[in-house]
Amino acid sequence: MFVHNLNSAQQSALLYLARVVAEADGNSDELQTSMVEILKAQSNADVEMKETQISELSTLFSTEREKCSLLLELLGIVLANNEYHHNERSLIAEYADVLGVSNTKLFELENWVQRQLALSQEAEALLN
Repeated sequence: MFVHNLNSAQQSALLYLARVVAEADGNSDELQTSMVEILKAQSNADVEMKETQISELSTLFSTEREKCSLLLELLGIVLANNEYHHNERSLIAEYADVLGVSNTKLFELENWVQRQLALSQEAEALLN
């Protein structure tokens, strides 16, 4: 949903980090894996997954829009299965910290994603 706010280098990092957070709970959840594939499909045509170190994040994502877009997409991955595992939460918090995103802002982003997912589930129920 927010991939378009990122350039190709940022999208490459997003794809890598999305895979990392999807596997952070030690379980390769099918829904989370599908979400990573959706991100890939929404990315620019030239984008390939690129291993990205946490220390690179603050340089790669410099604006508030870029930082929040990254975190919103990653939160969408980890919350897709309605489970926010401790390892996933820790990893997201670490990314936010390195990016200079406050705990308050991260909490707001988490809440927005949870509401968005609930609305998507409600819409899906209406379609059936």
